[in-house]
Amino acid sequence: MVISLKELYGGLKVSLQNVTDSPDFEAKELLRHLFGITTADILMDRRPDLSEEKLGELETLVQRRLSREPLQYIIGSWEFYGREFAVGEGVLIPRPDTEVLAEQVLDYLKGKENPRVLELCGGSGCLAATIALEHPGAEVTVVEKSPEAFAYLTKNCEALKSGVRCILGDALDTGVVLGDFDCILSNPPYLSAKDMSELEPEVRKEPVMALYGEEDGLFFYRELTALWKNRLLPGGMLAYEIGMGQHDDVAEILRTNGLNNVCQTRDCGGIIRVLTGVKPADETLKID
Repeated sequence: MVISLKELYGGLKVSLQNVTDSPDFEAKELLRHLFGITTADILMDRRPDLSEEKLGELETLVQRRLSREPLQYIIGSWEFYGREFAVGEGVLIPRPDTEVLAEQVLDYLKGKENPRVLELCGGSGCLAATIALEHPGAEVTVVEKSPEAFAYLTKNCEALKSGVRCILGDALDTGVVLGDFDCILSNPPYLSAKDMSELEPEVRKEPVMALYGEEDGLFFYRELTALWKNRLLPGGMLAYEIGMGQHDDVAEILRTNGLNNVCQTRDCGGIIRVLTGVKPADETLKID
């Protein structure tokens, strides 16, 4: 069937405008995913031969999106730090804001030849794989509790040949992995009860256990910091992604647990998104 790409693209945008603030972007992503069509193809109004079967598949994808299923789940993968990561029901979708956490960890690891890195609550593996691939020689271990998310984590780490060691286990159990680390990082569940009540329909389709940080959103920062601070090597860094407005509370948690040089980093929207703290190099932290 011969159809104008501009017509197809325009129709998609109209169909999607009630479920997204970016109908143009999402229309292009669906066309790219299903037909391999680029923005240049649309601008030049190329007329590929699209079968009725393919157009039917597109309609199915559109209906899924209109039901408020996340675009990333529909496509089955999403980009993080220049690489594609498989995603789907049961795993948190990688977000650009999280790249700030990867950048802070990578900056800290500069000059360290064989650092030991541990990620807690690993999700899709986007952070662990990125750190391992961007810092060759790093020994990266990642822990994830959800079997559904763990399947994506292992698939992504293996597909990218990252060399990451993946452990199915609870981040609240320090017995899941042995040894001490130069850096421990986490993008833990940090939404409060109020945040959860205000979520967009798409986010509600992501796993609750990857989002909900108990009533005040700070549960995992308190628990993970207390549990894992002694597994940092002297001078080692603990790094967290945090929610909007949580920086003062999380900074206090880090300081209360004996970490110093607490630093904050903003994302591209100007929101303080990452907090880091360092274990003193000249003393051993004691368990409270």
